[in-house]
Amino acid sequence: MSSLSSVLAPTTGAPVDTRREARGGARQAKLAERVAAAMQQDIASQGWPVGLVLGSEAQLMERYRISRATLREAIRQLERHGVASMRRGAGGGLVVRQPANDSAALALATYLELTDVSFAELFEARELVECQIVSDAAARLAARDLPRALELIELLRHTPPGSFNEELQLHGQVREFICAVLGNPAINLVYVALCYVTIHGHTPRQPASRARLEQVFRNGRELKRQALEAIVAGDAQAAQAPVHESLRQIRQLIIDLRGNLQQGPTSGMSSLQSVPDFAIRQVYEKTAHRLAVVIARAIANSGLRAGAHLGAEPELQAIHGVSRAVLREALRTLELHAILRSRRGQGGGLIVETPDPSYTIGLAIDYLRHSQLPRHYFHGLWQTLQLAAASLAAQRLDTAGRERLLLALQQLQHGAASDCIGAIQRLELCIAELSGNRALALFCHMLGAMAASYPGDAPPNMLLAQLLGSQQELVNAILARDPAQARRCMLDYFQLIEPWLGETPQGGWLALS
Repeated sequence: MSSLSSVLAPTTGAPVDTRREARGGARQAKLAERVAAAMQQDIASQGWPVGLVLGSEAQLMERYRISRATLREAIRQLERHGVASMRRGAGGGLVVRQPANDSAALALATYLELTDVSFAELFEARELVECQIVSDAAARLAARDLPRALELIELLRHTPPGSFNEELQLHGQVREFICAVLGNPAINLVYVALCYVTIHGHTPRQPASRARLEQVFRNGRELKRQALEAIVAGDAQAAQAPVHESLRQIRQLIIDLRGNLQQGPTSGMSSLQSVPDFAIRQVYEKTAHRLAVVIARAIANSGLRAGAHLGAEPELQAIHGVSRAVLREALRTLELHAILRSRRGQGGGLIVETPDPSYTIGLAIDYLRHSQLPRHYFHGLWQTLQLAAASLAAQRLDTAGRERLLLALQQLQHGAASDCIGAIQRLELCIAELSGNRALALFCHMLGAMAASYPGDAPPNMLLAQLLGSQQELVNAILARDPAQARRCMLDYFQLIEPWLGETPQGGWLALS
């Protein structure tokens, strides 16, 4: 469903399976994926209680009317994102392992990691998100939050520097506190996902490099304290200054260690030895997860294009020195993200595909729907990121991008009336991708799809013409390479659609069909 579907043609009844529609029919969800979604629905309907036992293997096979093989594949998908896992023995069964927000954040971080989004893109996105976070926290800090804020300020000011992991934990406490102040699942999800992938990316093993990183984190103590004091004072502008400085220092560290910001956190991986020491390590430490990243990096570094033949399973198993079970689990992860696919028969093997975030976006939307966040929480972040995308697209437009944008506009102007909504959605996504920032585009894609969960009252017929006109003006501003005007036109677009969005999301989780 388009991000405008709920505005122009509000829907009722069963929720849309975004994992299918976002792909435009490119890849149909397998039965195991739909079973995993149904299991998540059951978990959500019970409040996502960590420790809950959903049932034994036999009970789950009967409940979902599926084979043992399908069930185990569905469980592996839940385990892959830390949602649940099987516990053996008496009283065992499928156990909920992790809060919903962690599972969704890990899914987004995994996609960014597998596609090797660069440090430049990650930190550009982080700056946008973190500045909004501290600004919102300064506006929303309540009296009940004040004691904890002051406690953290004192910890940052007076406790002696500890080990690297201790410093990470302290910074994590500050992050968790600010997220708790906001109480906004949408922005917290994006923020935590960015933190996961960037923290994993800058944990070097060499003593000298690690010592330098530890020093940057210690410097960050003072900056975190300044940000917290500004939040307590309700000064949004002052809270943003230490955010800019902290990210500047980390970016400079990466440049000093790697030479530039153009590579991603996983670009240097050539073995399975890199293990991060931070939250959710039980997933990142899994050999299959690390192997999936290594294979994805090998594909990217080789320059293979979609349709290329990577080889057969025995070849990869020999190259990486892993068991068949580990390799197949890694390949399943890559297939879910459309990085590889298995082809049987003559000429078969492992075929390279174009990475597709639809699976990841589907998981994130499931979580956000479950959160039932009010419209202004969702809409504010969506608008912030799309405004930035429009401005960046105007700054970075090249010849190929110009042709792509003109094609998207032509489809909007001359396409069938029945496809108008789809054409607007494709143009919206095209602009996000032309920003040159894949992390930003991923989040815009996710939030644009999420808008379909906010159906409101039917708008007047004149809105369609107004929307088409606003899109024409937006494209003209980008083609003119005018960032300020592009941002203004995108803002006008959001002001047009906002009155017709509902207050809370409708539609539940994806049901098994």
